[in-house]
Amino acid sequence: MTVQSYAQCSSNVLFSENFGGSNNSPLTGSRLPAGVTTYTFDSLGTIDDGQYGIRKTTADIATGQRQFSVWHIGNDRSGGNMMIVNADYTAGKFYETTVSNLCSGSQLYFSAWLANLIPAGSSNPLDPILRFEIASAVSGTVLSSFLTPTIPRFSSFTWTQYGFNFSLPAGETSVVLRIFNNQAGGIGNDLALDDIEFTLCGASIAPVVNGTMLNTNDACVGSNISISGNVTAISYTNPAYQWQFNNGSGWVNIPTATTPDLSINNIQKADSGNYRLLAAEAANINSTNCRSISPSIPIHVFAPVTPMLYTNAPVCEGKDLLLIVPVNAIAYIWTINGRPFNMSTDTLRARNVTAANNGMYHVRLITKGGCSSMDSATVVIQSNPLQRFLPFDTLLCDAQTLDVDAQQPTAATYLWNDGTTSAQRILSTEGIYSLFTSDAVCDRTDSFTITRNYTPTVQLISDTTLCVNEPLLLNATNPLAEFYLWSTNETDSSITITSPGTYSVAVGNGCGIAVDDITVDYKDCADMIFVPNAFTPNDDRLNDVLYAKAYFLIEAFDMKIYNRWGQQIFSTNSLFTGWDGRMNNSKAPPGQYIWTVSYKRNGKLYTQKGTVLLIP
Repeated sequence: MTVQSYAQCSSNVLFSENFGGSNNSPLTGSRLPAGVTTYTFDSLGTIDDGQYGIRKTTADIATGQRQFSVWHIGNDRSGGNMMIVNADYTAGKFYETTVSNLCSGSQLYFSAWLANLIPAGSSNPLDPILRFEIASAVSGTVLSSFLTPTIPRFSSFTWTQYGFNFSLPAGETSVVLRIFNNQAGGIGNDLALDDIEFTLCGASIAPVVNGTMLNTNDACVGSNISISGNVTAISYTNPAYQWQFNNGSGWVNIPTATTPDLSINNIQKADSGNYRLLAAEAANINSTNCRSISPSIPIHVFAPVTPMLYTNAPVCEGKDLLLIVPVNAIAYIWTINGRPFNMSTDTLRARNVTAANNGMYHVRLITKGGCSSMDSATVVIQSNPLQRFLPFDTLLCDAQTLDVDAQQPTAATYLWNDGTTSAQRILSTEGIYSLFTSDAVCDRTDSFTITRNYTPTVQLISDTTLCVNEPLLLNATNPLAEFYLWSTNETDSSITITSPGTYSVAVGNGCGIAVDDITVDYKDCADMIFVPNAFTPNDDRLNDVLYAKAYFLIEAFDMKIYNRWGQQIFSTNSLFTGWDGRMNNSKAPPGQYIWTVSYKRNGKLYTQKGTVLLIP
């Protein structure tokens, strides 16, 4: 708790009395210098009325218990010593010292920490009341005095700070401090005293910088900035001010900068550094301990950055336009032909450009300190004069080659996908060919595919003569063929014939057509119809059907099949319809079956009979 008569000052500490000691020092310290007090010093015993001790604890040194079985047990505020006072029965002065090296003509603040040794609830009737008096060491005139209220009791040992302001006359630097016991009588009135201080009451300084970038501490070369000291709570009779500058070599006074505000016009990089304001009574402005010092204000001065705008222009229509400023900046402001462009990075990219993208491009950079700089570039978008001079997909037949001439007036370079750089080529190999053509600004890539094929060939068998009704397979199959056309209008790769005549076939693809023909004749080759003596209708497509075969011309035909009981189970009047081994829509049982055949040849009727074995 702090009790004060005016606002407490928090500037330089000019004098401090903490009665010595440390965490490692003995429990009791040395007596005060002669003349400081009239009380009797007690080093180790119980401190009686009119006595004092310089100790780290209020406890009994020998036992560690409460003195008089009443006092608080407590310690110094910072681990050192304190002055423990058992006030005399008679009120009066118990402490006096001269304090020197103070700041003349200044307002000072005196403070001390007190603790009541009588705990709350004790029956001891008296509590300390102290009077502080500060007098001129020159004239003896009392400059200020302060009477404390009753020092309060607490349930535990508690320190309370008391203080007040006073003014030191001009030309004087020393005062006499006196502390009086203002309470009469014994049984109580016991206290601890510690940390007596005199501090300078300077002005309150809160500098504010104006004219910098966005209220930061950064400025650009050539700017005009100012620092307002914002000096308040001035307690000087004749105030003085001094601005100082530190560029890393120490603080130096700025000549003529002796007002609360500082202006720096046309600031340069050499002005980068820290600034502070000193305020004091005029006579003390050069006294290190007798002046108020503002917080240090860093000012950073930056020079504009020269931008270098790079572009890939001229650019061909349909390509991407790129402009870049390889500079680290806070902001990038782009304009095109005076119109703002919505881009805020160091790179401007426009895709698939047209002639509408022609013009003057500007970029303005905002760099550290708010510096501004600009660069520009003229952008030309070129129409693409290059055309397709390549063929489209091409089929080469047999030994055919392809002559390619991609030469065009504006092209400067040619590059094929196989590395060839000539515009003219004779091509014979299948594959995909692409050509990159460029005139140094525009380019294009075209491609085509070459496939190769060969004219198919066909060779039917030589002219032949067959037995009547004997089938003949004509096969014109060729792996290169894409189509077939027979003289019978059939389009398969092979046909089966059973009639005499001349048969031709055309075999072709995209490269050409091959034609061949064959003449087939038939003659009588036997006198009897042939019927096999066994067959196997097991659906393996081998000898599954029983056919009668006539290798001569007949005019009528009839065949019947009987089981062994004489029941007719099949009949046909066509040589080309045979028995599949079924009866009544079911498979016939294996075994012998009887067949009869009747036919006409040259108007005469013939009959034949035999057996056939059905093998499952």
